[in-house]
Amino acid sequence: MSEVKPSRRFKKDLSLNSLRGLESQVTSLLKALAKVPFFSNLPKGLLGDLKLGMIEGLSNAFIHGGSNAKRPAKLRFEALPKKIEICIEDSGEGFPFQAALRRRPSDIEANGRGLWILKNLFDTVGYRRGRPNRLVLVRKLTRQQRLDDAIELFNMLQEGIQQLKPKHHLYDRFMDFVVEAFNVERASFLIYDPESGKLKVATSRGLSPKLIEKIAVGSGEGVAGYVFKTSRPLLVNNVTKVGMNDPRPRRKGYHTSSFVSVPIIASPLHIGEETIGVLNLTDRRDGSRFSSNDLKLLNVMAAQAASAFRIRDLLDTVKQHEGLNREPEIVHEIQSRLLPEKFPTVGDLEISGHCQLSMRGGGDYYDVIPVGDGLRGVVADVSGHDVGSAITMASFRAIFRSMVFDPNSPGYLLQVLRWAMHEDLIKLHQFISCWVFEYRPSGVFRVSGAGHPPVMHYRAAQKKWSFLFSNHLPLGLEDESKPQNKKIVLEKGDLIILYTDGLFDPRMRATGFDKQKFCERVENILHLSTAELVREIVREVAPHHMALNNPDDIALLVLRRRS
Repeated sequence: MSEVKPSRRFKKDLSLNSLRGLESQVTSLLKALAKVPFFSNLPKGLLGDLKLGMIEGLSNAFIHGGSNAKRPAKLRFEALPKKIEICIEDSGEGFPFQAALRRRPSDIEANGRGLWILKNLFDTVGYRRGRPNRLVLVRKLTRQQRLDDAIELFNMLQEGIQQLKPKHHLYDRFMDFVVEAFNVERASFLIYDPESGKLKVATSRGLSPKLIEKIAVGSGEGVAGYVFKTSRPLLVNNVTKVGMNDPRPRRKGYHTSSFVSVPIIASPLHIGEETIGVLNLTDRRDGSRFSSNDLKLLNVMAAQAASAFRIRDLLDTVKQHEGLNREPEIVHEIQSRLLPEKFPTVGDLEISGHCQLSMRGGGDYYDVIPVGDGLRGVVADVSGHDVGSAITMASFRAIFRSMVFDPNSPGYLLQVLRWAMHEDLIKLHQFISCWVFEYRPSGVFRVSGAGHPPVMHYRAAQKKWSFLFSNHLPLGLEDESKPQNKKIVLEKGDLIILYTDGLFDPRMRATGFDKQKFCERVENILHLSTAELVREIVREVAPHHMALNNPDDIALLVLRRRS
């Protein structure tokens, strides 16, 4: 069994002499748990269940277990990626646990309802009668484990990339991980071959060599061809009830009627030329069916794998041009591919952006993605100005895009990025500053930041600027504080500006450009559209920026709620 990392573990022991102050001690314990980044976004309902369970268990230790000042009740609380375990000990006579467990709710008297409450709050309830008596409560963290699985896959593939492992090695690692995670007997990863125009098996599990040789699927043919052509994942749990417009799979030799097929898309929000292959899974070892949650997790893993494969291709390109002094050109090419070509329209919000790449290149980046009736986005800056920085940003982008549809807050998404990128950033001696944000049509703008320059907010009604600062360290640096979600309500005409530090390089003050001059200039051109406003800002900054020796990149994103 692999050792749990300290950052993903929380342990606390309590010794109580009486019931006085019990609730406050339990509350303090849960607050300490929430300060651990890995557990900082546990659902409120789960925390409420844990609190009620601990209070109920400890109360029984005093009321029925004879605990007192001389024989204190003891509690051990341990949180791990897969579960939370609570152990409560008392020195009383104990009780026949199995008999009590079999009693129906209607049979339970007022003084026996505690056990029934605990059974409904926790996944498992165990009891050992003895000296001391020991009550063990376990609550599984299914969601945290699924997220941990996705992050573990990403880190595993990144390690292979850093070691310059060949792509077939990455394919095999990906396949083994997915087969174990979803507990399946049969799986295949098909890659599109441009020369033949067919999907061919890159790696598989549970398929015979003869069958593998025969597989050559055209776009639109069968399940894999359909998923490849449409870039739509497909989940079927009963082949007799396949939709009229969906393909019907061949089921010869398969044990179950449940299967799932997902596209491998290098950029999970683009289709067509970005779709590089298809992953198929079927025949779970326990005979169970795939669920919609399985499909969501598999989509996240597929997106992360596709990004890793694309990054490996970029490294091959770099290697081919070693010694030709083409690194700046390659960095520029990588960066330009990361940036969105157009911006979404959400209600009365205007969005425009620009990235000014320096001769050295680097890791400045922004992204805006429609999510439901709103949008989510990010502005980020990786330290350094080389291919490594550009590739790190490509990895950052892959995680952001694969998790952007998660319903949790921007702070939670920022925390996922911190967890996933931390080990690689430490190894590469890099860090990433960023703002992660979301906007709703009601005008609510929520944002969570890590060591990035402040968000600029122009209040049209008051004709005043305000600045929103991040209270957290950049990604790649240890920061155990809980991410904060800060809220701005945008009124009609209000402006939000997010940027990287190159926009206000202190050296530009010598040529007469600073933040005050910038704000004055923006106020004079507010009548322009955001696209025109961005172009005017870029034109204004350009001479000051280019006058610098080794100027930095500049990423600029402007959002305005139309009047």
